[in-house]
Amino acid sequence: FFMRKRKNTAPSPPSSPNPTTSVPTVAKLSIVLVLATSVVIMMFSMSRLTLAGTPAPTRRVFSDISVYSKHCHASYPNLVDFMLISKRSTGTRDSQLLTFKAVEDHNFGSLMIPQGVKLPLHDTGKVKSYSPVNLPTASKDGTMELLVKPYSPVPGGGFGHHLCSLEVGDVQPLIIKPDRVVHGSTVTAGRWGFVNLIGGGTGIAPLVQIARAQLEEGGSVRVLSVNKGDDVLMQEELDGMAEEHGERFKVRYLDTSREGRGDAKLAREALHLEGDDFQVFVCGQDGFVDHWAGGIERDENNKKVQGRVRGVLGELKIAESNVYKF
Repeated sequence: FFMRKRKNTAPSPPSSPNPTTSVPTVAKLSIVLVLATSVVIMMFSMSRLTLAGTPAPTRRVFSDISVYSKHCHASYPNLVDFMLISKRSTGTRDSQLLTFKAVEDHNFGSLMIPQGVKLPLHDTGKVKSYSPVNLPTASKDGTMELLVKPYSPVPGGGFGHHLCSLEVGDVQPLIIKPDRVVHGSTVTAGRWGFVNLIGGGTGIAPLVQIARAQLEEGGSVRVLSVNKGDDVLMQEELDGMAEEHGERFKVRYLDTSREGRGDAKLAREALHLEGDDFQVFVCGQDGFVDHWAGGIERDENNKKVQGRVRGVLGELKIAESNVYKF
């Protein structure tokens, strides 16, 4: 019967395919979703504000998972988003000079020199202090430079590795530290006729900040830059200041691998320690500071204090009021 029915029934003309119904529903939804996402991304990119003359942020680096939460902003009232706009190597062991600029206009006020920042790292709740080479308020283009060594990550550490792994365009939140008080005052530039700077490794960074401010005020600077081997950090900048300012700026490089850690004889030759119108700033790792001026001590409340002058400067009988230790 079925065969007979098909034989007696005229075949229907083939229907033309409907492109709308031929695409599976899931595929249609996928196409719509992709198109909508593309439009959203394009609109976001067009509406995003960027700094004039600097790259647009490529990604936002959350060094602390709660860094943008209300709690974190309450804990860090001086938190500022900085964008990395350039990076270059300095020295011979992968140390980097990182140049940052605030993502949005920020009123830094009158930051006093020397000034520092803090980096909150990941979700550890720990922070590490860094001393910029220069401050946003001291540069014509509002940039800030950090001198960083990319030490290998360790439990509870890895700050240098994190900063040196940033790419141009990345945004990193940093905390602006309170003004540093040096012997009862936050003013350092031009406060003394001579400023002596003893820096070890990356400890040269805040000293360059001090040197630049001192020279702008018409004062004189003596620098003792202590490094191991040929890994001399900031040498280009130091040599440039020496060439520009002549007798007002002199630098002596000490290679500890060939000349030892330095002694009183070297200090007398490299620094200006005559009279009372001078200050000696010492910055470096704990052992370095201890060798030159005695370590930073703690009072009965466990608060850091400058403490007695010991080490090389103690041997030279330099008064506590003429020495400041970082």
